[in-house]
Amino acid sequence: MSQPSTRVVELPIHISAKTITQRLIIIILCLTLTGAVSAYFWVIEFPFPSSKWFYKLFSLDEELNIPAWYSSFLLLFSSGLLAVITSIKKTDKYYIYWRNLSLLFLFFSLDEAFSFHEILIIPSLRKFLNLHPIFFQTWVIFGIPLVIFFAFKYFNFLRHLPNKTQYLFLLAATVYISGTLGMEMVGGILREVFGRLGLITAIGIVIEEVLEMIGIVIFIYTLLAYLSSLKETINLKISIVEK
Repeated sequence: MSQPSTRVVELPIHISAKTITQRLIIIILCLTLTGAVSAYFWVIEFPFPSSKWFYKLFSLDEELNIPAWYSSFLLLFSSGLLAVITSIKKTDKYYIYWRNLSLLFLFFSLDEAFSFHEILIIPSLRKFLNLHPIFFQTWVIFGIPLVIFFAFKYFNFLRHLPNKTQYLFLLAATVYISGTLGMEMVGGILREVFGRLGLITAIGIVIEEVLEMIGIVIFIYTLLAYLSSLKETINLKISIVEK
């Protein structure tokens, strides 16, 4: 009996770093608008029943809602792109750095979705050490030395990259860390001065989350542009069987 013939079907996919970045930013702008409206509802203490529903769904300060899932997706997308680069760089001196970055962003994605870092928010520690309001979110005390360690660890890795990639990496990291750590610390002061329900506090929260998302999008653009510079053709093989 003759074996059924098999043939390879090519499905070419062309990815534009610029187009993807533009579309991701458009979504961020939409989420910023809905997030600002939800923050306003929060400040005026929910004037009508559906405003509370809207807040929970679109607030930039809540978990398990649309902005949180979108941020988690961006981080997961970054992890996937880093995994692709890792597969290309298997014989490269800095292969392990690319792999670790991919795993790190996978963790960030899960953390964004499930807020693992909130385990490190310890009110009793804040009271015991009488910490300044800048450390209201006590996880930043652990986050700052980790960022410094990571910067030293990846210094040589960054230097070996093309100049454009170096600049964009640093820009993405600066914007992202300004949101995650910088505005988180500023937020502690805003809570102290203007109160938890203050308008300025709400604006600070919106700025914090927007900076995080923009930082990730810059990073995604950087990775896509770097992949395009490698001039590699990535073959994705999919085998479909009945059983």
